Amino acid sequence: LAYGACHLPSSPGWHSLDCATWRPRGGWRQRLRQRCLGEGLQLLAPQASQGATERFRLRTEAMGSVQLQLGVI
Repeated sequence: LAYGACHLPSSPGWHSLDCATWRPRGGWRQRLRQRCLGEGLQLLAPQASQGATERFRLRTEAMGSVQLQLGVI
């Protein structure tokens, strides 16, 4: 379970994108539950991740990247 954001191309054609992903980093109890029970942390207010100034307040950890193949008309 992870969140990510990337810019979509506006020019037509096939595009390959790499979208960096991240997830919220909780306290030690939440991380233990996540590791043992497989529970994922979710943002209580997803709109907090939309603005750059609010996003810097979040404690997060990197989760890798997703490769996307898009066809734009």
